[in-house]
Amino acid sequence: MTMRSFNRLAWAVAAGVAVTGCSSTSLRVGGAPDASVKNCVTAAARELRVPPGSIAVDSGSTPRDGVYTINLKVGPQGRLAVCTTDENSAVLGVVYKRSE
Repeated sequence: MTMRSFNRLAWAVAAGVAVTGCSSTSLRVGGAPDASVKNCVTAAARELRVPPGSIAVDSGSTPRDGVYTINLKVGPQGRLAVCTTDENSAVLGVVYKRSE
């Protein structure tokens, strides 16, 4: 197996795991509703122009004033992004975090 074939296989497995995790009905991140998590992945894929399979849900925080914060890892380098939603699971924004 060449390195290129191995990389393709690794990406396919990672994408499958990410998609399966994002479509799970029991996925809870920091108390955020499932719909918020799914909406964040969809919005992040659109806004950051990456395939949804390359986004992994990292963590989240409990609501403050009705706003959920969901941390995401994007792409092969695992670049950090943050998504916020309201109590109705509407996405308020998606941005990359600054590297420090």
